[in-house]
Amino acid sequence: MREDAARAGDSPAGIGAPPVLPGAAGEEGTPGVPDPPGVRLLPSAVPPAVPPTAPPEAPSAGPSAVPPGGAEGPRPHLLGLLGRHFTRAESRDRALAYVRALLADPTRGSAAEIAERTGADSAWSTQRLLTRTVWDADLLRDSIRAHVVSLLGASGPYAVLRRHERSRVGTGVVAVGPGRSRTAGRDRGIQVAALLCYVSRDAGALIDRELYLPPNWTSDPARSARAGVPPERLGRRSMAELGREMLERALAAEVPVGWVVGGPDFADPALRQWLCVRRLPFCVELPQLPRPGEEPETTPMRAEPGREESWQLLGRGLGPAYGQPAPGFRLTLLARRRPSGRTTRFLLHAPGTTPETAAARGAAAAAATAGRAVGEADTRAGLSSHQVRRWVAWYRHTTLAMAAAALRLEDAPGSAAPRAPGNGRLAPDDPDR
Repeated sequence: MREDAARAGDSPAGIGAPPVLPGAAGEEGTPGVPDPPGVRLLPSAVPPAVPPTAPPEAPSAGPSAVPPGGAEGPRPHLLGLLGRHFTRAESRDRALAYVRALLADPTRGSAAEIAERTGADSAWSTQRLLTRTVWDADLLRDSIRAHVVSLLGASGPYAVLRRHERSRVGTGVVAVGPGRSRTAGRDRGIQVAALLCYVSRDAGALIDRELYLPPNWTSDPARSARAGVPPERLGRRSMAELGREMLERALAAEVPVGWVVGGPDFADPALRQWLCVRRLPFCVELPQLPRPGEEPETTPMRAEPGREESWQLLGRGLGPAYGQPAPGFRLTLLARRRPSGRTTRFLLHAPGTTPETAAARGAAAAAATAGRAVGEADTRAGLSSHQVRRWVAWYRHTTLAMAAAALRLEDAPGSAAPRAPGNGRLAPDDPDR
């Protein structure tokens, strides 16, 4: 989705707000809020106007993140990259203030709450950033992706596809459809997104995102138009197709990908065959096959005392029912039994000399690291703490939250790429994958 021009959108209180043209005269900048603990965000690359009584400041070479210890050193300038995507100083300052607000209090992400924390006159200034101000969220996403890859490096890189769902209220909220929430375990309105994480050196970060449109939206063009969904996105796309789009963008940008990892939403045969043609090793979890009369699992199960995780080889050199492997590769089916007693099946596409069980364990560890990265983006960068209702606003908020999460990764004490908790050990059962 390329945003050549911003689309009109959300109002602060769910009612119509007066139209504001992008770059209209009198647009005010938004002051920042105090930096969150452990993260110090310096001013943007272009210094704000100095009051007449203050002495002039020397131009800065660009913003830099300072480690919590206080010692300044060479750091990637993500805030400078963010600032370059806005042609007007007012818009740039408002975007930087938005990121600061997400980091300061990730649980309060509504327009009114962010406006309050940034000192803006009204919530409409925040809504204007997400709906009407002219800037391209996809170009910013590309900058974040390049920044994350340079920060984490290319040591055994994994591209991890994840399903991310959150409960939403309101029939007019874009892409919200009825479904059984995997996290809540009951039927309710949910909004589902496909996320792409980059994992390297036991650390991970978000590098792409796509919003999934359920059938009740793709079959209702009028409703989708009211939410600002572009006409070219009305065709139904599965989660696997959205995953392929994100992988295609990453490969086109020459992101190093050693393995592709995905949950059951990304085990579609068409996506698997596309990966085979591209000669990409992958490990995907196959959908569960519930027994007759058995309810599918929706909540994590507790580990049983004394039980350890185990892997079992089920088949090697599988037939055409599983796909056509690339020359020199083979398809392998494995089963993973977790301490909770749950058993899942994985399909592995790897060169013939690859130790299958070790490769599957590595892919599962990368998936757990990606899950922690998404959890960090949720709890510490405001990924899901929004109340946006329109298509453009969702993409813009999510992209700014990705920038905030990358800043936390950049500012980890002691190293440019923090190690994941537990040194890469597998996390408990995760329904949101």
